Amino acid sequence: MPREPLPFRSILVASRNDPHATYEQFEAYARDWGSELFDAGTVGHLDSKTRFGAWPDGQRLVRSLTQPFLPG
Repeated sequence: MPREPLPFRSILVASRNDPHATYEQFEAYARDWGSELFDAGTVGHLDSKTRFGAWPDGQRLVRSLTQPFLPG
């Protein structure tokens, strides 16, 4: 797992009850990568097998990556 800042803007979407990592681990990854952290709530592991379906917040997050970054 890389632990250096990513060379591009990124958003880490994290679940509070993912069985593969704790939320604190996701916070550390986001900090190390220089990523924004999005708290998806208690939705389990986010992958195609969970059949999460349409997700308006996800679509909004992807669109936000095309907007200028405004720190703070």
